[in-house]
Amino acid sequence: MAKIYNEDILNMISLFGENEEVFDHIIADIPSFLGRWQGCKGQGKLRDCVSAVAEIAKTHLSADGRVTVSATGVAQERWDEWFEAEGNTIFELVPDSTWAMFRPTCFKSLGNRRTEHLWHRRDDWTYVRTYRKIGSSYTVDRDAWPEFRHVRNQMADFPFPDSMNDVEMSAFRAPVHKGLNEAKEQQKWLIKKGLEYSVVLRDDGVEIVTQIEDPGHYSGGYIVQFSSDPKDWYHIPKTLYNTVGTNINFNNAILDKFDDVTRPGLRNLLSGTHRHVMLSNWMIATHTKVGDRILDPFCSFGSNIAAAIINERDIVGVEINEGRAHQAKRVIKDLS
Repeated sequence: MAKIYNEDILNMISLFGENEEVFDHIIADIPSFLGRWQGCKGQGKLRDCVSAVAEIAKTHLSADGRVTVSATGVAQERWDEWFEAEGNTIFELVPDSTWAMFRPTCFKSLGNRRTEHLWHRRDDWTYVRTYRKIGSSYTVDRDAWPEFRHVRNQMADFPFPDSMNDVEMSAFRAPVHKGLNEAKEQQKWLIKKGLEYSVVLRDDGVEIVTQIEDPGHYSGGYIVQFSSDPKDWYHIPKTLYNTVGTNINFNNAILDKFDDVTRPGLRNLLSGTHRHVMLSNWMIATHTKVGDRILDPFCSFGSNIAAAIINERDIVGVEINEGRAHQAKRVIKDLS
């Protein structure tokens, strides 16, 4: 069962109380940047969003309830303030549950499986921690997500760097930081590494790299890091793929629905900002349990909604933006 509320999360606290709502897991990418969320009227609003998530976690989680939060900047500061002042009497940080997410851009092959990379960060799912009720035995089940080597898109067999010493990190956090393409950061990296490439000019005059010559290559998807040890790194391809033979329910029937032009909610999730179905599938599979009732307080276009339904979880989504909430509702209809 899935449901979407087109509402400000601050207004949902009283409604959840009236309905005596109970959730098993909250998965919240809390707004952390001004202008990147319709409800952000100032830094005070960012802090209020954090307070709303904390209040719901206190009063509407089941006995074994958990909360997974992504927050940076002011939002992270407010969350840490709440946890130190009050939250730590109810919750504890789940061991080995903290992770950061990066987006690989391109890499150079050096031979013998050695590579050098250019990565960047996004403004969503940047620094993530999971908390459980004190005394709970809950852990993040990383084994719930199998390693896939044959995916129908590039970067199925991702060539991990030996360490972060082989990674150059972008100075931009897309898309909140403007000027990423104008700075020609990718072109400068390719030139520095002695790699040839081709470009096209957009109508606005911005230069976009379209092809990289061997031994340079494009990369994509998501890198999730639980520690500085590459053994604790996971690559999740962005393109949807068949997971038959695993406990992840992404079969050909589901893939066909995403390719169906009569299912606009699912089609909308195939590309663009805040559309990350496979990352959501990884989070739902590893951080929640079959049968869980999940709350996503900032559900955007519905990536987590789709992942929860596909993986047999109930989910309630809240989204203040009317257009995004409408798309998330379409996701539910398209998967029904």
